[in-house]
Amino acid sequence: MHYHYFSSINDQDYLGRILVFIKRNLVLYFPDFVTLLLLVIPPYSWFETKIILAIALFLSIRDILLLKYAVYHLGKFIIDGNSVSIVTLKKNTLHKKYQGLISEFDIIVKGRLCFTKAFIYRNNELIHCQYSIGNWSPKNLRGLYENFYQIKRDLGLWRMLKGPMIN
Repeated sequence: MHYHYFSSINDQDYLGRILVFIKRNLVLYFPDFVTLLLLVIPPYSWFETKIILAIALFLSIRDILLLKYAVYHLGKFIIDGNSVSIVTLKKNTLHKKYQGLISEFDIIVKGRLCFTKAFIYRNNELIHCQYSIGNWSPKNLRGLYENFYQIKRDLGLWRMLKGPMIN
C-alpha cells in the first residue's frame, strides 16, 4: 500500500508550472494571439483602440490570477503503509513539510474542467489547496484522491479483519 508522487523538474520551477499550464490549456490563450495580432495591425479609430486595451487588461488580470495560484505547489505526496509525508513548495523553494498517520489526513477535490482544485486537510485543518496548475491536471488530482482513499479503505479493512486467530 504505497503511493509516491514527486514533482518533476519543470513542476518544481515556478515559471515551468505556468508554461505547463499554458501548454495544457492552449485554448484559453487564443484571445491573446488575436489581441497580439490586433496590436500589430493598428486600429484606425480611438474606439477600437480602447476595446483592444480593455481586452488586453482583462487578459492580464487572468494571467495575474494564474501567477497567484501557482505560488504554492504540492511537491511531494508519499503514502508508505500507514504514514503520509507531504511537502509543499513556495515558488521554487521548500515551504512546509507535513508527516503523520493516514487517518489524520483528508482530501477533497472540487471544480470542473481545467479549474479543479484539491483541498488537503490534516485533523480538519486546511494545510494546502492545490490548483490544477503544472503537472497537476484535473485527472491527476482525481487520481490522487482515488489512490489516497483506496489505500485508506484498504488499511481500514485490513485492521478490521486483523485480529487474534482462534482455532
